[in-house]
Amino acid sequence: MPKIVDHDQKRKLIAESAWKIIETKGIEHASIRAVAAAAGVSPGALRHYFSTQDELLLFIVDYYLTRGADRAKGIEISRIPMKAALEVVLELLPMDSDKRTAAGVWWVFAIRSLTSSALQDKKDELTDGLLDLSRTVLDLLAKAELLPSSIDMELETLRLAAVIEGLTVLALLRPEIYAPETIERIIVRHLQELCGQAMSE
Repeated sequence: MPKIVDHDQKRKLIAESAWKIIETKGIEHASIRAVAAAAGVSPGALRHYFSTQDELLLFIVDYYLTRGADRAKGIEISRIPMKAALEVVLELLPMDSDKRTAAGVWWVFAIRSLTSSALQDKKDELTDGLLDLSRTVLDLLAKAELLPSSIDMELETLRLAAVIEGLTVLALLRPEIYAPETIERIIVRHLQELCGQAMSE
């Protein structure tokens, strides 16, 4: 009787094994052979799926993005516009260990994409996605008439995306300073200043 292979479990094992190597030793050590050994599969089997390190990195990014998206499906967003805006932004930030891992994967990927043409399209897709979500947050506030009429929506979209990315990096580099509670306070203040009114408790 042929052996039944759980492909989802194997994907999880490969992605998590590869990330552990990148996280502890650096991306230069995440060779096909090293990842195969860590995941308990043969190099030949792994090369069947990934012929280069960049293909493997794309796979790791997609794995963590999919996992994050699946988790987000079960989240109920508040009907109060200001609270909803806060909740959406906080979902994009490394507020727990799973999100910190995903953020770490993203930044390894982003840095690698600067010198890898194979990764640039995915990098652009992800950064465009952040801009789209930032714009969605502002549109939500604008429809609730919480933003001043003079606001420069394009500039504020870029600024909100920059705040999110900046906090993500700092939360990874200095978690003892940029703890989840501090991150939330910063985002609350940013939204307050955008709207020129107090955040609902």
